[in-house]
Amino acid sequence: MTILTLELDEQLSRFVQHQAAEKNTTPIQVAEEILRAGFEMRLQELYKRYVQGDYSFGRLAQEVGMTTWELTHLLEERGWATHNLPAR
Repeated sequence: MTILTLELDEQLSRFVQHQAAEKNTTPIQVAEEILRAGFEMRLQELYKRYVQGDYSFGRLAQEVGMTTWELTHLLEERGWATHNLPAR
């Protein structure tokens, strides 16, 4: 686990505080949820480029900051193909 210190602008800070109050949770948990959602969205965008042949598997791993082995496990956990070969 990595610990980060974030400085939020006023609008984002208000949003995080509001969401925390609405969900009866902490601002930290809201921020983690936002980061996870952003990661998932970016992973989907990058994976799409891989499937289209724009990126190699190694480039995809590099873009998400993982080794190819780690990326293989990440994709398998999601049920996504770990190759971009055309279906027959």
